[in-house]
Amino acid sequence: MNTIGTLFKITSFGESHGPLVGCVIDGCPAGFKPDIERMQKAVNLRKTGQNAHASQRLEEDQIQIVSGLFEGRCTGSPLCILIQNQDSRPQDYENLKEVFRPNHADYSYQQKYGFRDHRGGGRSSVRITVPLVAAGNLALQILESLASVQIHSYVSAIGGIQIPSRFHSNQIDWEELYQHPLRVPIHPLRNDMEERVNACLQQGDTLGGCIQVLVNGVPAGWGEPIFGKLQAALAHAMMSIPSVKAFEYGDGFESATQSGSFHNDSFITEEGHIRTASNRSGGIQGGISNGEEIHFRIGFKPISSIRSTQKTVNKEGIEVDLNITGRHDVCAVPRAIPIVEAYTAFTLLDACLQQQSKNHQKL
Repeated sequence: MNTIGTLFKITSFGESHGPLVGCVIDGCPAGFKPDIERMQKAVNLRKTGQNAHASQRLEEDQIQIVSGLFEGRCTGSPLCILIQNQDSRPQDYENLKEVFRPNHADYSYQQKYGFRDHRGGGRSSVRITVPLVAAGNLALQILESLASVQIHSYVSAIGGIQIPSRFHSNQIDWEELYQHPLRVPIHPLRNDMEERVNACLQQGDTLGGCIQVLVNGVPAGWGEPIFGKLQAALAHAMMSIPSVKAFEYGDGFESATQSGSFHNDSFITEEGHIRTASNRSGGIQGGISNGEEIHFRIGFKPISSIRSTQKTVNKEGIEVDLNITGRHDVCAVPRAIPIVEAYTAFTLLDACLQQQSKNHQKL
């Protein structure tokens, strides 16, 4: 599937080293005026080449909207976003044409289609997320016009070094965080993470990590009770991001170690509003938002393209030594922040529109 969403629907197209990547969005409300500059800023946050541990592929990533806008407003028809690939180097991948890279999608794509684009992974590359970041920021803008939703995320772990407790959003200087190359909050362990990444860069190896997402302002009632549970929709979106290996919301796996008397979120009345005294449910109960902060965490594997010699096989099954060249991230987790926030935004907007279609009360 190359399409995600129900009422706000996004279809992705393009390859890592093809002429361009893009997406088509169905469901933009007619008359809505998107802030294109804000969309571009979100795309710029995921750019390569911004520091030594990121891929040195240098792309302008300039957004082109070629349909669905008239006089700066959405027409209600499909909105198409294009982003040109200007610094692709397909020649870097010629030695990979006949071999299967360890832990990449090469073998599985070959088995599924009987044919594959070996240039940088083709469709399996994180490059295809660039226009989706733009689409997600547009979704966030629409979402903000319908509800007081705020989406923030930060890198909570890199290479086994993990900030031990979840921050609340009011404890983080978001402007400072988004300027930091690792996008880690101010914390004593931040320097350790920087040293770990720099050491890995020198070794020619790669690192994984975790991103914590905090969503505020989602009212109670979004999500479906059975097969459209809000956490399931978020998990679907997050697990569709390249390199993501894990998703947990609320207390996640810690819930399995807790007693019911500890884990239960008791209801209270505060300033005339019903809410929960704790939030171990992560803002979702029964698959439906309960009005509390939605928080979830996702885990990324290390980038599979490393500079060490690896053992693998070619298409004939013959064992070969493989040396991967080209431009790759040491740790891609910091650059995934805008991707994660974008996928969160269009998932929540879809849930919002579904609830709006069922409940004509003001959201």
